[in-house]
Amino acid sequence: MTSLRRVAVVVRHEVRVFARDPLPLMVLVVFPVVTMAFLKPAFRPALIAAGHRDANGAEQVVPGQATLSAFFVVTLVAWSFFSEYGWGTWERLRTSPVASLDIVLGKGLPRVAMGVAQLVVVFAAGVALFGLDIRGDVFALVPLAVVFPACLVVLGVAVTAVFRTAQQAQAFAIVGMVLFGAIGGALVPFSVLPGWARAIAPLTPTYWAMRGFRSVVLDGRSFGGVALPVGVLGAMAAVFMLVALLRLRFDDKKVAWS
Repeated sequence: MTSLRRVAVVVRHEVRVFARDPLPLMVLVVFPVVTMAFLKPAFRPALIAAGHRDANGAEQVVPGQATLSAFFVVTLVAWSFFSEYGWGTWERLRTSPVASLDIVLGKGLPRVAMGVAQLVVVFAAGVALFGLDIRGDVFALVPLAVVFPACLVVLGVAVTAVFRTAQQAQAFAIVGMVLFGAIGGALVPFSVLPGWARAIAPLTPTYWAMRGFRSVVLDGRSFGGVALPVGVLGAMAAVFMLVALLRLRFDDKKVAWS
């Protein structure tokens, strides 16, 4: 049975790890902001051709780069588990009073917070630096900005459960970031994707995040525009959690680095 006190102990440990190595936080924020400066002009014609005559390109590049970079959270979650094996601390953690669920929650919750903060900062930078005009209800983005990172965190736990080595998990996360980003409409506007990509896009979390962001940013909608994306992302998180529950064994031998 989980304990808030034990979860808090693991959370504090993870926060100390963040403090010692802030580079992942910088990647989550700096990379998308720098990329937006280069890509914004390229997306304006595509958005105008899609019927958004007043668009300046920020409406695609800001949520697109924020969503794409958020996928890095999957790597961070997997690494938080695999690094324990590399440091030789996993067995000590397992034999402590901290339960398995406490470990998962303690490692996952800070990454959810990190993902939420990343989306907030990148969108704020989009408004301040790149002229992003959010036409709908800004507060409608809140549930989407919480559920999407939570879905990615659970996916990271499932990746940890499925793969045996950190290299395998990292390879999946990198390929997933690029592939899901491309198919889901984060790299380029969804309207310019080929038909086969649009057909399979709904299988990716990125598609539903971008669909929710587009409904508010471009279409001017409120909570009704994000209800379906939030629901589907929650269902995906449940599927990833089921995979994690079926495959995650805390006595498995994992390889962090060789």
